[in-house]
Parts: sequence; structure tokens; C-alpha cells
Amino acid sequence: MNEIIDASPDDAVAVAKVHATSWKATYRGILPDSYLDTEVDLERADYWRSALNDQRYPIVKLAVMSGEVVGLIALRDDPDDEGYDFTIEHLHLLPDCKGQGLGRCLVKAATQTVRARGADSLCLWVFEENVAAIGFYERLGGVTDAHGTDKFAGGDAPDRRIGWHDLDKLIARCGSR
Repeated sequence: MNEIIDASPDDAVAVAKVHATSWKATYRGILPDSYLDTEVDLERADYWRSALNDQRYPIVKLAVMSGEVVGLIALRDDPDDEGYDFTIEHLHLLPDCKGQGLGRCLVKAATQTVRARGADSLCLWVFEENVAAIGFYERLGGVTDAHGTDKFAGGDAPDRRIGWHDLDKLIARCGSR
């Protein structure tokens, strides 16, 4: 059985595992190998323990299959991204769970939540080399409107901002699943 639930501080270990596993599979060649091979597990565990305890993100939803956390989405509502109400800071799935519609389910659930809070727009930043993710967001109607560089873990990776200004259309594109 699949479900989307709200995260709690008790989920930090499971969330960190999904996040680190996703990065190791997806960001090889984008983030430094030394970080992915030796630091990411512990760093993400500390990150999520802190993030969920201090409620860094007002929205964190988890995809759960057969009782196991297999995906996450986390949104922030600070004004760093001018012209947007919310930013998707994290969207990650375990590699074996991709292509099953869980990403769409997470995006839909989070978008419905921000829509209910009166938001009209949201965006995210994605590495330019993450072609599969860019394609996913474009299929959901996202439009690139900015480019930048993400400096993380000693890396220096080009990225782009993809945004949505019609959340009802985004919800509809996520489907009824």
C-alpha cells in the first residue's frame, strides 16, 4: 500500500537514508565523489535531524510503501526566490521507486497543501546535468526562468530555477493517482 504522510522528527533517519541514497545514485559526477562516498550519509542524517526538529521546512511529506519511507518532498516559504510563494527544496525517491508515479504524488500533495494556504506559485532549483529531473518538471508544466550556480560540498554545479505560477494546473498535471 502506498500513502503520502506528513513527516515528523521521528522520521529523520528514514528521510536521511532516502536523501543520501538518492544523491548517491543521481548526483554522481555533479557533486564531488569524495562527498558522496564518505560524507553524505552522516551529513544528511545530521541535516534531517536538525531540519525536522527545528521545523526548517513548513511542509515535509513522505511517500511510504509497505511501511517504508521511499520518498520525500520538502518546501520552504522564505522569500529567497523572488516572485514565488514556496520553493521545493528537496524532492527525492529511492532509485528503485522512480517511474511509479510517487514523484507526482508527492508534488501533488505538497502543491495542494500550499494552495490551501493561499499560495499561487512555487519553484525549485535543479542541477543542469540532472536531465531526467528537468524533463519530469517540464512534463508537469514547469518553466525555466533563471540560471545559477550551486556551490555545495566543494562542488560548483550549474543549475536552473523551474517555476509554476498556476498551481491548479500543476495539480491537474500530477494526475488523479
